[in-house]
Amino acid sequence: MYIPKSKLDPQIYYTPGAEYYYSTTKSNYEGYYHKDLNGRAYTGKTHTPESIQLIPFLFGSLSNADINESNIVSNQYSTLKSNVSLDVAVPIPKNDSLPPTQQEYEQSFYVRYILQYKLSSKPLFVEVNRITYFQYLNTSYKKYFNFAEVPWKISGPLYDVKQGNVLVEGGIIDSNIRSREMANKIMPGVENYLVDLVLYAKT
Repeated sequence: MYIPKSKLDPQIYYTPGAEYYYSTTKSNYEGYYHKDLNGRAYTGKTHTPESIQLIPFLFGSLSNADINESNIVSNQYSTLKSNVSLDVAVPIPKNDSLPPTQQEYEQSFYVRYILQYKLSSKPLFVEVNRITYFQYLNTSYKKYFNFAEVPWKISGPLYDVKQGNVLVEGGIIDSNIRSREMANKIMPGVENYLVDLVLYAKT
């Protein structure tokens, strides 16, 4: 695509990845790029006929089939200006957790994926879906977060069923209290996030 030099931003930019993907292949782009005056990004330091337009990652902009190891983290985020203790712009994922499936109800347990942002001056927990969780776990942003996979009881009796001192079936509330206590050991303060012990429950 030809663009007159007068319509180009003279600034040269660089991305380490997880910010833009190729408009042609939808794969992650890493390297130098430039922009036009409308803010559209293109590959390379200068504009040539070979320059390819880049598309910013946005949650929901790609289907699950498009998401792979190269298409990593969305660029749509909040820098949490009031809570960030260091001047570091780290992409904070949105709360995009998914409700349990019918199969998970039949299994009686559902895994909740939780991230804790380490640089926040106040406790900050974000609950995400499985794809987002492992995307962050496998990027350089990993060092800014704590990670917890919390098994969550979603069907069955509300309280433990026992015969004498033998646990016959774990109850929703009692099981989730135990899960919360275990999660709090690796992610202090998450107990104040996991307050609804019957979230998604079916009895």
